[in-house]
Amino acid sequence: MATAPLKSSESSRELETGRKAQIYRAAAELIVQKGLDATSMNDIAKAVDLTKPGLYHYITGKKDLLFSIMQFAMDTVESLVVEPARSIKDPEECLRFILERHAGMTEYVREITILADELPALTQEHREHIVARKRRYLEFLRETLRGLKYQGKLRDLDVDIAALNAFATIIGISRWFDPLGKLTAEQVTQETSQFILGALLVDRT
Repeated sequence: MATAPLKSSESSRELETGRKAQIYRAAAELIVQKGLDATSMNDIAKAVDLTKPGLYHYITGKKDLLFSIMQFAMDTVESLVVEPARSIKDPEECLRFILERHAGMTEYVREITILADELPALTQEHREHIVARKRRYLEFLRETLRGLKYQGKLRDLDVDIAALNAFATIIGISRWFDPLGKLTAEQVTQETSQFILGALLVDRT
């Protein structure tokens, strides 16, 4: 059965959404390279082949852009990691999925770096919003570890500390991974997952 063509309004929304994502990712790259203060709106406009007035069609300013990048990063993590993981009932399988999927998000390292490092630059309202979203992700990870503890699969660890350490390790990838470096995305995904699983799960060999 043929797919119905997009209506013009739907097509326009998709194009605008895609253009915004392009802006967020290009801006994230520049901010990580140069720093927030040193990155100008002209730099960002040039990176995405827009005039400065054209850029302001999509964003209202640098603070708005920073918040939008963080929202984009959280939307991506939630749609690719958290939402599909919630449908996995077995805690160990769920944990493996979370680790492998999130560690494998190396193409989004710049956005996630900003999510981790630039929170103080947000307004208080925006900062509280992003922190609340991160806490929901952390709580889901904590619930997964509680399930493992109930099954006797978790090492003799405090669940809160274990969840925080695992969360910090996954998020930390964005601070050191270089997509052009000697390590491949597959190596990073595999070794990070194995490292965290080895630290959390009871050795059953």
